[in-house]
Amino acid sequence: MSQNSSRKKNCITSSDEYYQLSQLYSDAWDRVQSGGTGAGYSGIHYEVFNAIRKYGRVANSRDEALSELKKLLREYEEEYLGAKDESDEEYLNKFDDIE
Repeated sequence: MSQNSSRKKNCITSSDEYYQLSQLYSDAWDRVQSGGTGAGYSGIHYEVFNAIRKYGRVANSRDEALSELKKLLREYEEEYLGAKDESDEEYLNKFDDIE
């Protein structure tokens, strides 16, 4: 038995996982923003709960589950994609001074 198989996976380990979870986050976020409407998305929060549970994360509400999924994605971005802790707005503000 390998060392990794005995431990619970607590982080995203591949870009494939990252993109699947990122798409799930995007779909779930759209669902929340739509106010609960939208065909085919009625149970997406259960998918989010299930996804974060696989990484040892727990949430008590839909919003908390989305927040945990976002944290999981940010951790991967910071570790493997070199993402900085800066919002889109902060990034775009850098270009305001350029003329």
